[in-house]
Amino acid sequence: MCAVCKQGVPKETMTYQKGRVFHIQCFESQGSTFPVIDSELAQMSARTRIELVQMKNLKVRSDAEEITKKVTKPKKKTAKKSKSKPKKTSKPKKSKAKKSKKKTKRR
Repeated sequence: MCAVCKQGVPKETMTYQKGRVFHIQCFESQGSTFPVIDSELAQMSARTRIELVQMKNLKVRSDAEEITKKVTKPKKKTAKKSKSKPKKTSKPKKSKAKKSKKKTKRR
């Protein structure tokens, strides 16, 4: 993307000067009007944008928590009543007769 005309630049007609991409003709005509990019300023700008996004996210989360606190009412705790279950009377189990296994001959 050419810094002057804001159009795409093919590799054949591209020149990279002052930290930007230009068409050769655009750089010759208006390239001197573009200052060199200050790397410290660019890093500070990037950090500031990141911090701004983080602060916005934090604000949205805190607002959402406040809304949920207002909407949800705490439930009253009731004492659990223990219900005694009737005891089952155990019936004597019938024993099953074991089936005899057939013996096989070994060869």
